[in-house]
This record gives sequence, C-alpha cells and structure tokens, in this order.
Amino acid sequence: MRHTLWLFFICLAIPAAHAQESSRVVLPQTQNFYINAVATLYEQGRFTEALSKLERALEWKSNGPEEIVWLKVMQGVLQAELSQDEALESFKQALALDKDAQLPFQANRRLRKLFEQARDTLGLPADKTLLAQELEQNAAASKTPRSAAPPPRRYGWSLGVRGELDVLEPILTSVQDTEESPSELKFTAALSPAVSLGYNQQKWGGVATVLVQSAPGLRAEGQFHPLTLSWVRPYARLGATAFFAEKDAQGNTVPLGSVGGRAALGVDVQFTSRLSAFADVAYEHFFVTGERYRPQSVLISVGVGLFP
Repeated sequence: MRHTLWLFFICLAIPAAHAQESSRVVLPQTQNFYINAVATLYEQGRFTEALSKLERALEWKSNGPEEIVWLKVMQGVLQAELSQDEALESFKQALALDKDAQLPFQANRRLRKLFEQARDTLGLPADKTLLAQELEQNAAASKTPRSAAPPPRRYGWSLGVRGELDVLEPILTSVQDTEESPSELKFTAALSPAVSLGYNQQKWGGVATVLVQSAPGLRAEGQFHPLTLSWVRPYARLGATAFFAEKDAQGNTVPLGSVGGRAALGVDVQFTSRLSAFADVAYEHFFVTGERYRPQSVLISVGVGLFP
C-alpha cells in the first residue's frame, strides 16, 4: 500500500515538474542581478513588476550583446503579456541585434506568432515549427464543415423602401364609429408607402424619409446601433415627422400640417453585402391641436434597403 501511494505521488509530480521546467526562463551568462529578478517575476506572473525591473536592467552599464538581446526579447514578451503595442517593436529590435535570437522559454502560440511576425517584417526565415503547426491546423480546419458566415456589412449611403401601418388608427376609428352607431364596428387601416435615404456607419447614422400619400410627409431621424449580432443589427431611432398640404378641420389646405416627434426601435437583417431587410415599431406624438388630427400614432414598418 505504501509503495502504491509513493508511485501515485511520483506520477503526479512528473507532469507538474515538466510544466514548471517548460515555463522556466533560460538566462544568459550575466552579472546583471536585475536579469534574475526579471526572470523570477515573469515566472510568478508579475509582469508589471518584471517590466519595471527590466528597464533598470537595460540601464546596467556592463551589459554585453547577449544580455541586451535577451532583455529586448523579454521586453517584448512582457509588453505582449500586458497587451502593449510596443511588443512587436521590441522583438524587432532584438532580432536586428541578433537574427538568431529566440524566445528564452517554451512560449505559447500567441507569443510565438508575434515573434514570427517580427522575423517576417525583417525578412528573416520563418520558424519551421510554427509553420508546420499552421499547416496542420489549416488542414484540419479544411476538413471541418463550416457554418455560413454573415456577409460583410457595407456602410455609407443606402436607399430604402418601406410600408407603414398605424395600429392605433383602426382602434380609434372603431371607437368613434361605435359612439355614433353602436351596431357598426369599422376597422380600417391603410398601408402608407415610404422611400428613405440613409447614411450609416458602424454605430451611428441618419435617415431621411419621404412618406408618399395624399398629404406628403417628410421625416428626419438619427440612428444608433448598439451592437451587431452576426446577420442581425438592432437599432434605435429618434427624430421628427412633418406633413404638408393637409386639410384642416374646415377643409382648407394648409402648407404645413402635423408636426411631431418620433422614437423607434427596430432591427435590420443583412442578406447580402448590398441587400438588407428591416422592421421597427415607432411611437409618434404630434404637437397639433384640433379635431382633424390625432395626437399620437403607433407605427409598424417593414422594408428593404439597398446599398449602391
């Protein structure tokens, strides 16, 4: 039983020792005691402190070429671990001093790719081990069935065609008709066509819409896209609508009729890089008094957009 326990602990210790050995930093021959501190702090995952010690190590006046190359490589490693953009430049500086410079430990794939990018920038031969891994992964990926990816999104100017339905109109019409003639219930709703010209960037945009009807309308809205979910992109709009050449309660035509504010929530779906469909629900409140005009509307809109 005792021998079995010893064998069990030895089996546990071997992988742990191997992992520790693989992550251990190889040091150059040096009298610069800061270099040892840099390696120790790196192995402990204390990257910010290690980078601070490394800056002091670079100031050591007795540094030789091997030490400077090692420090520049480790500087790139630490900057990469801290997600600093200077990592690539540090690797390039190390390779410019010694084209045979290597990472001083068994690095992960991300670090090796960044180091390889520095080699490629300087026109140095590719890392054969990393290249073989890339080829193997590409071969495996080619055998794996891929799901359809969303088309690339286009930004800029677009032309849209839509239809709008006021869902409050049949309700209000029904109430009015019931008061006059309780035996009759009329639900009438007209689909209003509209043409829009939009301009969109990744987050923000704007839309100008012409409402095609007996009293034409003009709408201007700002648009915000909080996020993009593959094929789908939700949006929020805020703007105003104005109608022209309307008839007032006395039947007279007025140049400027209803004017109101508007807020909408919707979503667009990208089918191709040029074609998308969209739908939204909007609330409009008109700042016009009188029996002729209803003060509010709830609109459901569906349409398509086309990029040139």
